[in-house]
Amino acid sequence: MDSFLQYKLLEWAGYQLTVGKLAGVTLLFLVMWLVLAGVRRVLDSGMKRGRWDQGRGHSMFLIVQYIAWLLAAMGTMKVLGIDISVLLAGSAAVLVGITLSLQQIFRDIASGVFILFEGTIEIGDVLLVDGVVGRVTEINLRTTKLRTTDGMIVIVPNNKFIIEKVNNWSHQEQSASRFSINIVVSNTCDEKHISQLLLDCALAHDDVYKASELRMPAVRLVDFNKTDLQFELQFWTPRKFEVDMVRSDLRFAIRERFRQEGVSVGEPAVVVKAEIPKEKKEDEAT
Repeated sequence: MDSFLQYKLLEWAGYQLTVGKLAGVTLLFLVMWLVLAGVRRVLDSGMKRGRWDQGRGHSMFLIVQYIAWLLAAMGTMKVLGIDISVLLAGSAAVLVGITLSLQQIFRDIASGVFILFEGTIEIGDVLLVDGVVGRVTEINLRTTKLRTTDGMIVIVPNNKFIIEKVNNWSHQEQSASRFSINIVVSNTCDEKHISQLLLDCALAHDDVYKASELRMPAVRLVDFNKTDLQFELQFWTPRKFEVDMVRSDLRFAIRERFRQEGVSVGEPAVVVKAEIPKEKKEDEAT
């Protein structure tokens, strides 16, 4: 048996790859696979029992997976008899250059560790990043994937979630968030009547939150001038990802009510530049 394990499969520059070393690497990866499968089963059981949500369970598994494969890589080098310290010392200058060129990647990886460990961003969350609204579909060590409202996948470096301001609308999927739409009407309209019409349209929408007095729809008179009145309709809805459809429904309803009530929609004031008469221009020229 010993002679079989010591059988040389490859010999190059003094290094020997034997059957025993290859079997050791295979056994190491098999054990690592069994460990990860066991961890996955435990986490799935915890999610079914409600101990943690799907996003947190996925984050915990990713952390364990990255650590496990790091240990497996180090163990593989040890089993194969490769001295890591010699490799590092012999390529120090190359490693320094690689490190300097990969600083951004290292920052993204460090940010990914913080995100996975803290759980501030989870799968299923609806985020506003760089003016783009998307639902988190996947959190990796370096990047996070968002699915936007038009079905596109946006890949965001994890560093953005650490150094920039990110709006997370849904740590709890069913909680409501506040949104608004702007309406401009003619200055001749009764502001109290317009306010009531806007409230009626909001209260009639099924997806507008009305269960709490603190989160009821509200109307603000933002500004007014000689030509128009500017209102803001504020409303709460749990449909954060589909809020554009809710806004569209409200605009349709408001337009219909305005049409029924004969409300004139405001128009931007047009500034007319006075033209100098031709005779006056000739006098100034002389």
